[in-house]
Amino acid sequence: MAFLFFLFVTVSLTELYLIIEVSGAIGWEFTVGWSILTGLAGSWLAKQEGRRTMASIQQRMAQMQMPGQKLADALLIVISGALLITPGFLTDVIGFTILFPVTRSLYRAGIGKWFKTRVGFNQFYQQNSNAFEHTEIFGQADPWDSIVEGEILDDDEDKNDYIEGEIVSE
Repeated sequence: MAFLFFLFVTVSLTELYLIIEVSGAIGWEFTVGWSILTGLAGSWLAKQEGRRTMASIQQRMAQMQMPGQKLADALLIVISGALLITPGFLTDVIGFTILFPVTRSLYRAGIGKWFKTRVGFNQFYQQNSNAFEHTEIFGQADPWDSIVEGEILDDDEDKNDYIEGEIVSE
C-alpha cells in the first residue's frame, strides 16, 4: 500500500513539473489544448482498440478457445484509456505505448512475469494437474482439451446428488 501511495505522489509531482515546464516553453493555451487533444485522441483510439479486441475475444470463444491473451489485452487497453484521459505528459506517453500492439505485448509479458511470481498461478487447477501443463501466463493454453462429459441424474428418491460421467481424452 505504501508503494502505491509513493507511486501516486511521484507520478503526480512529475506530471505537475512537466506541465509547468512545457507551459513555460509553449504557453498555457497550447499546454491545455495539447492535454485536451491527447485525451480526446487517446480515448477514441482506446475505444477502437477495445472494439477490435472484444471482437477477437468473441471470435475465439465462438471457436471454443480460451482468449487469455486477448483478455489481458482488454485489461491493458482499459488501463491505457484511464492513463490517456488523465491530464499529463508522462501518463499520455505510457498510455499511448500501451495502445500499440507491439509495445502492448511487452507490457503484457512484464505484467505476466510479475503476476506469476506473486501468485501461484497453477494452484487454481489442482483437479487435473496436466490440463494446464504448458500454460504460460496470459498464454494460449487450451483447457478445452480435457473436457469431462456427463449428465445430471435427477432422482428425488436419492438425496445424494451426483454426476455420472467419463473423462474423454483424445
